[in-house]
Amino acid sequence: MGLDGNHAKIAVLQTPDGHGQIELFEYLHPDAIETEPTLPNEIGMHRVAFSVDDIDAALAIAARHGCHPLRGVATYQDIYKLTYLRGPSGIIVMLAQSIKKAQSLEKD
Repeated sequence: MGLDGNHAKIAVLQTPDGHGQIELFEYLHPDAIETEPTLPNEIGMHRVAFSVDDIDAALAIAARHGCHPLRGVATYQDIYKLTYLRGPSGIIVMLAQSIKKAQSLEKD
């Protein structure tokens, strides 16, 4: 990493299908450096997207942690309901709910 003597808390999350993972870390040493949140079109990794079964339920959980949609919830081509919010450390988090999957769950 290029940081001497670094220490971090690391969490590895497994995707439900077992084929993917996302690794999250929080630096303990050296101390984290506070920066301004990046803009969506700036170069660098600053966004992560999650598929959710119920976008309203996911937003309720996010709100309990102080994270709220940047511009509400949008529908993309009658395929997805999408929203973006700022998560921990200012990272942009996209939540996407498949409309067709939700409709088939409602019928069951």
